[in-house]
Amino acid sequence: MSKAGNVRVKPTKIEIEGKTYLIKYDFNAFIELEDIYGSIEDAVEAITGKKVFDEKGNPVMDEVKDKDGNIEFEPDGTTPKKAQKRKFMLKPVRDFLWCGMLAYHKDITKDVVTSLLSFADFQSIVEKLTEALNAAMPAVIKEDDESKN
Repeated sequence: MSKAGNVRVKPTKIEIEGKTYLIKYDFNAFIELEDIYGSIEDAVEAITGKKVFDEKGNPVMDEVKDKDGNIEFEPDGTTPKKAQKRKFMLKPVRDFLWCGMLAYHKDITKDVVTSLLSFADFQSIVEKLTEALNAAMPAVIKEDDESKN
């Protein structure tokens, strides 16, 4: 059995075109994401990309690359790592950024957030969104682990 720790979501700083913004995924942000996508699970699938399957229903696999675009290898050093290919879309990035910004920029619109996005900043924005989402997730403490201490 496990329980969630007492978590206070801390803001994440994100820099876009030389300006710093704060984003935070609080309860209201997740409610907005539910309104847009129908559920948190569907929102997460949208931001992480839908898995791609071939016409027979088999997963389409791609080689895994590091942040510099180099192929990563399995421990044997010769076999490229593979992961299921995903279909990414831009709209979820805008939606997640908008929802995250609402805590500190209550009147910001999706149109304003869209105008902040550029392909030059895209990778760093996605990394900061991921950081902020990870900060919002409660730490799960296993009671079994507590009893061992």
